[in-house]
Amino acid sequence: MARGLLSCFGSKGGSGTSHETHAAGATAHVSAEEQQRSGPVLVELFSSQGCTTSPVAELLVSRLGRGDFDGTDLPPVVALAFHVDYWDYMGWKDPYGSSQWTVRQKAYVEALGLDTMFTPQIVLQGRAQCVGNDESALITSIKDAPRYPAPAFQVRISHLSSILF
Repeated sequence: MARGLLSCFGSKGGSGTSHETHAAGATAHVSAEEQQRSGPVLVELFSSQGCTTSPVAELLVSRLGRGDFDGTDLPPVVALAFHVDYWDYMGWKDPYGSSQWTVRQKAYVEALGLDTMFTPQIVLQGRAQCVGNDESALITSIKDAPRYPAPAFQVRISHLSSILF
């Protein structure tokens, strides 16, 4: 995990094939190939309080976010959860549900060529999907997901007195 943080928080250099990263006095050399592999996998969960299987999926994504899958050699992930509102017609209004998230999921359904929307659904990197409460499918999908370079940026604060507390 530290390697991902280093490559994320302080790349130095331009378009060369090797980058030197600095964080808290540490220096690491990161090749272009390593930088390509270092990007996180975006995991988006679509769920609803009206769906009886969504709590299992939410727990699974929560465990994923905490890194509870020891020994699986998973890449870093960015886990997001979106509560959709299309289950609200059944009488229970999800207080976290939003039509914006329903529209987002519908765009993925169309882009992925699926026949229907369902919960819980997980979309990975915007390119693949699986049933949200299927742990083995989720882990396999994360391992197989395309990875992109982590963003590289550098921050220099020269006047700490100008920061308001």
